[in-house]
Amino acid sequence: MSYWLRVYRANFKTAVAQMLQYRFGILIWAVWGFIGPLISLAVWSAAIAARGGNIQNGAGQAYSRADFAAYFLVFMIVGHLTMSWDAFEFAFRVRDGNLSPKLLRPLNPIHGDITFNLAFKLCTSAMILPAWVLLFVVLKPTPPHSLGSFLLGIPAVILAGILRYILQYSLAIIAFWTTRVEAINQLYFTLDGFLAGRIAPLALLPGWMGLAALYSPFRSMGSFPVELLLGRVPASQILPGFLFQIVWLGAAIALFRVMWKAGIRQYSAVGA
Repeated sequence: MSYWLRVYRANFKTAVAQMLQYRFGILIWAVWGFIGPLISLAVWSAAIAARGGNIQNGAGQAYSRADFAAYFLVFMIVGHLTMSWDAFEFAFRVRDGNLSPKLLRPLNPIHGDITFNLAFKLCTSAMILPAWVLLFVVLKPTPPHSLGSFLLGIPAVILAGILRYILQYSLAIIAFWTTRVEAINQLYFTLDGFLAGRIAPLALLPGWMGLAALYSPFRSMGSFPVELLLGRVPASQILPGFLFQIVWLGAAIALFRVMWKAGIRQYSAVGA
């Protein structure tokens, strides 16, 4: 354990130092995360204004303008804390051979990428925290329904971040077989937009789509921790929600290990 702590501490210091050299650039990338949730909030706010009242699903669950504001603002923060971009960058490493020297090191490259990801979130969160606070003050969202549910949402966000990172890294490894992975990435993020609850709360999706989202890993990475933080997850569904996260995380780790071993045998690039 002490070895891994030293490794991650050293990599983290290097990553933070690198981030601070490109402060404006990483700030632009961080602010980009505001756009999607704010657009979704604007659409649903307009829908409420057109209806002249709350929006309800078939089960009688209602969402007011303040409820939508709470949902999408919290989703904005959770989305930032769980984001990953390796699915886009890994293919470049494979194509130009930059992965080759990383494979000569005694550590799997994923460990360095994890610390870079954490450093990005630490630096950018400090930069955009005032904007988050301002949005909450201006939009006046519904507060969390209970402190206990909010506290349970914290480990749910951590599990969601780990799951999303491992799953997207596994997706990135497809670049070992084909370096043109843009279409695969686009399909993944389209599914993520609907089934994770980025476009709309899952309770408002049509029956078949809501059922698909319930059993997919996307809910575990998005809607579940968000709604748990807000206290909108029924008590009977909290434990199953955590179990889904753990099961999908185990499956993602197994998938990563299998694909990594097979991909390394397949790998061939400049400098390999």
